[in-house]
Amino acid sequence: MKIEIIGAGALGLLFGGMLVHAGERVRFWTRTPEQSELLNGGGFCIEQRDGTMELKPGSFTACPIDYASTEPDGENTDWLFLMTKQRHIERPLLQKTMKLAGPGTGILCFQNGIGHVEKVRGAFPGNPVYAAITTEGAKLADKNRVVRSATGLTKIGYPLTADPAAVLSEKGRANRISPGEPNLKTAESLAKKLTQAGFQAILSNDIDTEIYGKLLINAAINPLTALLRVPNGDLLLSENRRQLLEQLCRETMQIYLAHGIPCDPDPYARVESVCRSTAGNTSSMLKDVLQGEVTEVDYINGRLVEMANAAKVSAPGHETVWRLVRALHPA
Repeated sequence: MKIEIIGAGALGLLFGGMLVHAGERVRFWTRTPEQSELLNGGGFCIEQRDGTMELKPGSFTACPIDYASTEPDGENTDWLFLMTKQRHIERPLLQKTMKLAGPGTGILCFQNGIGHVEKVRGAFPGNPVYAAITTEGAKLADKNRVVRSATGLTKIGYPLTADPAAVLSEKGRANRISPGEPNLKTAESLAKKLTQAGFQAILSNDIDTEIYGKLLINAAINPLTALLRVPNGDLLLSENRRQLLEQLCRETMQIYLAHGIPCDPDPYARVESVCRSTAGNTSSMLKDVLQGEVTEVDYINGRLVEMANAAKVSAPGHETVWRLVRALHPA
C-alpha cells in the first residue's frame, strides 16, 4: 500500500513507522522543513516493551507539508492518514493536501472530538472519509525517538453523517445508508495491514457511537487534568475531583439523551475505569497546556456546549471548564 501521513507527531510516526517496517510505502508530511530533514537524514526509532524498531533513512520519505500542493495528483495513493490535532483541520491544511489523494484514495481521520469529518468530506467530496478511534499511546522522547507507551485497540469505521440525532436516534438507525461494499472491503484491507504491522485493528459498523463514547471520556478527563495539572489517575484521589468528573459525565448523558444518542447507563463508571487503567498517563490537553499550545477543548467540551444549547439543555460544568481551559491558551 502507498500511504500518505499528514502529521509526524508521536502517533503519526508510530503508525507510519510500523507500517514501513511491515513493508508498506509511507511518506510523512511534516510541519517544518527541519523535521523532514531530520527524518530523511537520520531515520527514527520506535521503543516498545519487546525492543526497539529502527527505521533507517531511505525506508520512507518525509516532506514539509507546504510542498504537498506542488505534488502530482495522487492517483496511486491508497490511503491518506490525517494525524494532526483537530485545530489544524482547516481550509489551509486541507487545500495543501488535496492533490495527495486520487479518485480511489481513502481518507482516515484520527482526531479527537467531533466536527472534523464534515470538514474533510467538504475538501474531498469524491473520496470515502473514515474515522479511527485508537487507544494506542505514544510520546516523543526525542525528535527522532518514539516511545510506544501503551498498546491498544484501533477501530476504523465509516461515519454516516455529522448530525448525531440523524445517525444515532432510533429513527436515524432505520434510515442508515450503507457506505457500499467497495468501501468496506478497502477498510477491511487496511485493518489487516495494520494488524500485520503489529497493531490490534478492527472494523466498526457503528463508529458514530464509538466517536461519541470517546467524546464522553475525553470531555470529562482531559479538561480536569489540564486545569489541575495532574495525570489521569489523580482525578480519583479526592471526593471533590470525583464529584467534578461525575458532574461532567451527568451533563454529557443529558445532552446525548436530548439528541437521541445512545449513552452508557453509568457513564461515570466507564470514565472511572479509564482513569484507573491510564492512571499514569498525561492527557493530550494537559500536554498542550504544559507546552504553551492551543488545546482541542473547543472541539470537545465546546462542541458539547453547542449541542446543549441546540437542545436547550443546561451544561454549566462543560461551559465552565471550556472557558477555563481556553483562558490557559497563549494570548
